Amino acid sequence: MKTIAIFSEKGGVGKTTITTNLGVSLATKNYRTLIIDMDPQGHVGRIMGVGPTKKGILYFLIRAQVGDEIIKETRIPKLFVVASDWSLADFTVNVAQHPNRHLKLREIIEKIKDKFDIILIDSPPSLELITLNILLAAEGVIIPVALTYLGLVGAAATLRIMAQTKKAFNYSPGVIALVPNMYEETPECKELLQKLREKLGKRMSKTVIRRAPEVDKAQSYSVTVVEMSPESPAAQDFEKLADELILKIGI
Repeated sequence: MKTIAIFSEKGGVGKTTITTNLGVSLATKNYRTLIIDMDPQGHVGRIMGVGPTKKGILYFLIRAQVGDEIIKETRIPKLFVVASDWSLADFTVNVAQHPNRHLKLREIIEKIKDKFDIILIDSPPSLELITLNILLAAEGVIIPVALTYLGLVGAAATLRIMAQTKKAFNYSPGVIALVPNMYEETPECKELLQKLREKLGKRMSKTVIRRAPEVDKAQSYSVTVVEMSPESPAAQDFEKLADELILKIGI
């Protein structure tokens, strides 16, 4: 298992933050890592200092073409990024007539996966055909869960989407872990975390990502917190999550 989607139906749960910090952590642990940004907002590229290609990610997805033009090196050795841009918002319209429109991302990944130890896919909160492409391309899924009531509702909806995908296509990636995110030492957070662990058991990650101001500060400088504030609680949590992922998927 090497193609992992960081996926949630809900926005604002920290998908891009987890994706980029995991990517940096894995690369610094000597794993050749690729991040594919499937969110038209393109935040991965901005954080990692990588701009979109002139033709745009949509061009390459439609034609299932890959190469140095779209796979770009970052400032972190062994970390590469396929940057996104707003052209991806037109994905559904442009591939509507393609019989394999739900497999465009898988076709791309099949051509490049042997070049990397692990591939992380950052996902948008909606855009249904893009979501379907992600789920059918991924071998495993990490689901960030914001420790709020709406965050729990979003996690439940995400699991339903994955079940529906399996029913419709006889395939859905396995859940590697649901990752509690934005944790604070409050009675409400503690209670929600306890309920999650009671209900989901081993599907929950051991690692809990704590809320830390350093995360927002790092992103305002277009870097990850793992790079900018490696001793901060959140950075240490991301390092622990990377170690947990390595053990879970056996790379």
